[in-house]
Amino acid sequence: MKLFLALVMLALVYVLGWHQIYGQFVSDTYKKYQWFLVLLSVPTTIISAKAIQLITEHFDQKTWPSRMFTFSIGIVMFTLLSSYYFNEKITVKTGVLILLSISIVLLQAFWK
Repeated sequence: MKLFLALVMLALVYVLGWHQIYGQFVSDTYKKYQWFLVLLSVPTTIISAKAIQLITEHFDQKTWPSRMFTFSIGIVMFTLLSSYYFNEKITVKTGVLILLSISIVLLQAFWK
């Protein structure tokens, strides 16, 4: 359960982080409220740290699995959000990268 909660937390952080960085290309509202986006970094950092703590606890204090999870979830979330907002097509290359990222998450989760 801790691992699932951590993955949801990381997905949330990546969605918010994507909007902080790429929102400027989606809407002028993001440009208007840049300081709000900067302040949003504080809670997202706290959520990230807690998610990493949960993952590290789940894997018996090993830190390497948390790096694989954050990398892979970041790739998947970036691809989904960029496809949605910018209508960027998922090419074969991107599809393979997503499958590899998902494979990394599954290997980390189920291979102890």
